[in-house]
Amino acid sequence: MLSKQNEESNWISVADLMTALMVIFMFIAINYILQVIDHTFVEEEIYNKLEEVFEEEIEQEEIELGPDGTIRFKAEPGKNLFAPNQSRISPEFQEALDNFIPKYWEVLTSDTTYFKYIKEIRIEGHTDTVPPYGQFEDSYIYNLNLSSRRASSVLDYLRQNQVYQDATPEEKRRMNFLFTSIGFSFSRALNDQKEYVYSSSNKQVNNEFSRRVEFRIVTSNEELIDAIKERDGQKE
Repeated sequence: MLSKQNEESNWISVADLMTALMVIFMFIAINYILQVIDHTFVEEEIYNKLEEVFEEEIEQEEIELGPDGTIRFKAEPGKNLFAPNQSRISPEFQEALDNFIPKYWEVLTSDTTYFKYIKEIRIEGHTDTVPPYGQFEDSYIYNLNLSSRRASSVLDYLRQNQVYQDATPEEKRRMNFLFTSIGFSFSRALNDQKEYVYSSSNKQVNNEFSRRVEFRIVTSNEELIDAIKERDGQKE
C-alpha cells in the first residue's frame, strides 16, 4: 500500500514538472513570436520610409524596393552599372548614385525611432553566371573577386559624395560602423521571378536580373529585444 502511494506521489511530481516545463516553453514561444512581430514592424517602418522618399525612382523603375527595405540597382540593356569585367562605375550608374545617396543618407540620419536598431548596411555586389572570356580562373572565384571590387567601388563612391564629406563627425563614425561592402559572385543569381535560383523551383537563371548592386539594411535583434522589454516594463 505504501509502495503504491509513493508511486502516485512520484507520478504527481513528474506531472507537475512537465506542466511547469510546458509553461516555460510556452512563454519562450510567445516571446519569440513577439520578437518576430516587432522585427517585422521595424522592417515595415524602414520600407514605408524608403517607399515615400524614393516614390518617383520606384515608379520610373530606376530602382527596386524589396519588402525588407533592400534597394536594388540592376543592369539594363544599354545601361550597365560598371564597365564590362571591371569595377569602374559607369557614368549612368554614377548619375543614379548621385541622386540616390543624399536621399538615402537623409533617411538613415532622420529622427526615426526604429532606425537606431540598424545593425549593418551592406552594399552587395552580384554578378551573372556567364564565364569571363579568355579567363582560365575558376568562374565563381573570378566573379567573387569582381563583385567584391564592385561593391567596394560603390562604398568608396558613397564616401566621396558631398553628403558624407559634410556629415558631422558623429554621423561619420556611425556610418563607418554601419556601412560595409561584400561580393556574392553568382551565388544569389535570380530567375525570371527575381527569386534566388538556389532556393526556387525555377532554376533558370536570368543573367540580366542577376547583375545588380543592392543596399541591404540588417536590423539588430539584440537591440529589438531590449526595446521589447523596455516597452513591456520588463527591463531592469
